[in-house]
Amino acid sequence: MIRIVFPAKRLVVVIVAFISLVGCEKTEPKIIPKLVVVEKVSSAKVPLYGNYIGVTQASLDVEVRARVDGFVEDKSFIEGSAVKKGAVLYRIDNRPYLAVVNRLKANVESQQSALDKAKRDVDRLRPLYEQDAASQLDFDNALSVLSQAKSSLAASMAELEEAQLELSYTEIKSPISGLVSRSEVDIGALVGSNGQSLLTRVKQVNPIYVTFNMSALDYLNARRRMTSYSDKKDAETEGKAVEGFVAITLPDHSAYPYLGDVRFTDPSVNPETGTFQVRAELPNPNKELLPGQYTNVRIKLDEIDDAVVIPQKATQVEQGGVYVMVVQPDNKVERRFIVIEHQGKMGVVVKSGLRAGELVIVEGMHRVRHGQLAEPLTQQEYQQREDRAQKEQALKQQALEQEQEQ
Repeated sequence: MIRIVFPAKRLVVVIVAFISLVGCEKTEPKIIPKLVVVEKVSSAKVPLYGNYIGVTQASLDVEVRARVDGFVEDKSFIEGSAVKKGAVLYRIDNRPYLAVVNRLKANVESQQSALDKAKRDVDRLRPLYEQDAASQLDFDNALSVLSQAKSSLAASMAELEEAQLELSYTEIKSPISGLVSRSEVDIGALVGSNGQSLLTRVKQVNPIYVTFNMSALDYLNARRRMTSYSDKKDAETEGKAVEGFVAITLPDHSAYPYLGDVRFTDPSVNPETGTFQVRAELPNPNKELLPGQYTNVRIKLDEIDDAVVIPQKATQVEQGGVYVMVVQPDNKVERRFIVIEHQGKMGVVVKSGLRAGELVIVEGMHRVRHGQLAEPLTQQEYQQREDRAQKEQALKQQALEQEQEQ
């Protein structure tokens, strides 16, 4: 057996060299993926809405005017209140018109008496004429008097009817049901052609109109959506190029509970604004809307089938455009630019750059960069981890406080 003996100094050098080589071999650090909240890109049918500023208008706005001259004797309504059709609003002094009616009634009775006498004369002469006991001239005169009596009676009755009509105009009634405006005249005022003609106004607010302006491009798109000849013909017959229901808001920005239907579209475009007027009709049973109010109007213009939709918070904007952070199947993050087609309540509709089923980061995108690893979690999973971390931290803090107390 051969024994090899190393000198002590050489042994120390060998051991130091071995330790140095072992120390140079560094272990690679373990990469911990960042936690991010993701949502799956979905596809859906997205309606496209147009939003406009509208103004409410009364569906009927009628001026109440005096048809005959006279002095106002009575005003029998409360300004601003609701009135029914046919309700008496004003009374004009009717005595001059009543006197004319009485005089013409007497004239009609006189003409009626003359007609009755003429009939009796004809009835008396007819048998005598047939027996050659009366001359042709006498019989013709009797027939002529009868005809004149009929004409005179008809003229007198027409004058009486006209006088009675003017007498009825001394009671000024509401032509429609609605809200009556303020009175333009006081009791004792002279009204009619010789005085104030406009007395008040009555406005019908149920239903109520909402008018708003749409762009000429909206009109063009609306016409293009009418693919059949019958649709275009019906639109021209009904006087509306834009169809659909409109939704509006109340002054407190809450949604009005009733939808309106488009009833009229202006056939011409305003050259100064490049817009055309649209009018919709809405029910207003509780009189929540009054004429002259401004409101926000929304109407469905079109819809996109199989649209790629993502949340608004998933998008980021920079000088190069709009981009999202996508988590690939291998959990690597990709920064991807997209083209937006529409933005609405359902989210952002992506025209190109994304496909349905991909995962986009909605929270925690500031933690990762392009090419890094990420651990995609749903909002519920992320919240559970946060709750668990907070509980562990609370337990550690409690244990530390107990140690300090001991």
